[in-house]
Amino acid sequence: MASLGAAVSVITTDGPAGRHGMTATAVCSLSDSPASLLVCINRNSRMHDVLAQNGVFAVNVLAAGQEDLSRLFSNADLPMAQRFASAGDLVRTAVDVPGLGAAQLTLACAVTMTIEASTHSVVLGEVREILKGTGEGGLVYFGRRYHALV
Repeated sequence: MASLGAAVSVITTDGPAGRHGMTATAVCSLSDSPASLLVCINRNSRMHDVLAQNGVFAVNVLAAGQEDLSRLFSNADLPMAQRFASAGDLVRTAVDVPGLGAAQLTLACAVTMTIEASTHSVVLGEVREILKGTGEGGLVYFGRRYHALV
C-alpha cells in the first residue's frame, strides 16, 4: 500500500462518546449530489467506536507543510486532549465537531451508513458544511513519506 499515494486528512468527531481525532489517508469523495464522502476506519481503533456513537465527523484535509498535524493526530501515546490543545485554531462546524482552522479544508459530515469490510468499516457521510481553512496546497503520503503539492 506504500505505493498508493493518498491525500492526508485528520478525522475529528465529538458528541456523547467524547472528542476524538486521528490521521487518515483512506478518505474518498463519493457523490456530489448529495455531497458525500467515505472514510475507512479500522474496527479495532478507538475512533471506530467513538465515531459510531457520535454519528458526526469532520474530514480536515491537510495542506502542504502540515506533516506536524498529521503526526500529532497519529501519536497513540499522546492524550486526546493534548492533541486538540496542540492543533492550533479549532473551528466549530455545523455538525458541532471541531475542525482544524489551519487545514486546507474542513468537510463536516453526518454519518448516513456504515459498511463492514474486512478489518475496517467504511463510513459514509453526507457533507453538511464546507469550511475553507488557512492552509494552502496539498499533502500526500506516498512511499512512506510526505510530499507537498503546491
